[in-house]
This record gives sequence, C-alpha cells and structure tokens, in this order.
Amino acid sequence: MVELKKKEQILDRVFAALADHSRRQMLARLRKGSLSISELAEPFSMSFAGVAKHIEVLTEAQLIRKVRAPEDGRSFRLELQNQTLSEATEWITYHQEFWTNKLARLEAFIEEKENESKGIKNRKKN
Repeated sequence: MVELKKKEQILDRVFAALADHSRRQMLARLRKGSLSISELAEPFSMSFAGVAKHIEVLTEAQLIRKVRAPEDGRSFRLELQNQTLSEATEWITYHQEFWTNKLARLEAFIEEKENESKGIKNRKKN
C-alpha cells in the first residue's frame, strides 16, 4: 500500500511538471544530451531563479537528474531520467486502452439496439 501511494505521488509530480510549457521545452532540449544549467536556460527569457525553480520541479518529479560535470567535478550537468516518464506513459496507455475498449463496447451496444429497433419497425410495415 505504501509503495502504491509513493508511485501515485510521483505520478502527480510528473503530470504537474509536464503541465508547464517551459518545462516540456527543457525536457525536449535534454533529449539531445546533457546540458549545464546555463546551456539549458539559454533560449528562455527568464531569470536564473526562474530556471532554477523549473529545474527543481523536474528533479522532484524524477524527470531529470543533476550529475557532476566530469570536467571540473564542481559544476553540474542535467540529464533526462526516463523511469518516471515511462511509468507515466504506462499509466496513460492503460487508461487509454481501458476507455477505448469501453467506448467500443458502448458503440457496439448502441448499434445493436439501433439494428433491433430497425428490424422491429421493418416487420411492422410488412
């Protein structure tokens, strides 16, 4: 039960993080490889504090991680962390399949009822 609650909290953070356009753009930039904080912030017209806040949200959602730069060992680089995004994708896929199946069955039921009512109307005419 505790494990399930923890997963739900992580999913909540992932979806909240993905709700922001700037954070989605940051993730897209990180698909090409790791970046320093200043490299990641470069195309955005926001303060360093604003960028840092977005990075904090993405880190708490476990979508990115900070890794010490091998060049100096003091600065950080940011890179994607795929596990939580994969879990969010699985959640979406499961629910998409669930609702697609429900809607398909509902559509088949409605068509069946329509065909039955057409059959009854046609018999009355004869």
